[in-house]
Amino acid sequence: MSSKRSARRPSARASILGDLARSAQRAATDGILFHQAVADRLGLHVSDLRCLNILLEAGSVPAGEIGERTGLTTGAVTRMVDRLERAGYVRREPDPTDRRRVIVSPVAEQMARIGPMYTGMAEAWATAMNDYDDEQLTVILALFDRLHEITQVEVARLRDN
Repeated sequence: MSSKRSARRPSARASILGDLARSAQRAATDGILFHQAVADRLGLHVSDLRCLNILLEAGSVPAGEIGERTGLTTGAVTRMVDRLERAGYVRREPDPTDRRRVIVSPVAEQMARIGPMYTGMAEAWATAMNDYDDEQLTVILALFDRLHEITQVEVARLRDN
C-alpha cells in the first residue's frame, strides 16, 4: 500500500522543480509589471522602454535592427521612433554608408531620466546578491545565461510559426 501512495506523491525533486517553474513565471510577470510601471512613470509604452534599453546597450543602431531585436514590424518601429523622437529620447540620423537607412541615436540628456527609475531595484538586487557566496552566484549566473538562451530560441520559434 505504501508503494502505491509514494508513486502518487511527487518526489522532492519534482516538487522543487514545480516550485521553481512557478517562481520563474512569477519573476517574469513581476519584471513585466515593473517595466510597465517605469514606462508609465516616464509616459512611454513598454515597447518604447525596450527600444531605449537596446539603445543604452548598443548605442546608435539602424531602425531595422530595432525591429529585428524587438520583433516589431517596420511600421510599428517607425511609430515608436516617432514617439521617442517627439519625447526627446532619440534622434534620427542618416546612415553615412547607406542613404536609404536611418540610424536611431539616443539623446543622453533625456536618457538620463531613465536611470533613477531603476535605482531602488538595483540597490535591492545588490542587497539580495550579498546573501550568496561566489560559487552560488556563479550557479545563478549560469542559470540566467541558460534561461536567456532558451528564451531566444523560443521567441524565434514562435515568430517563425
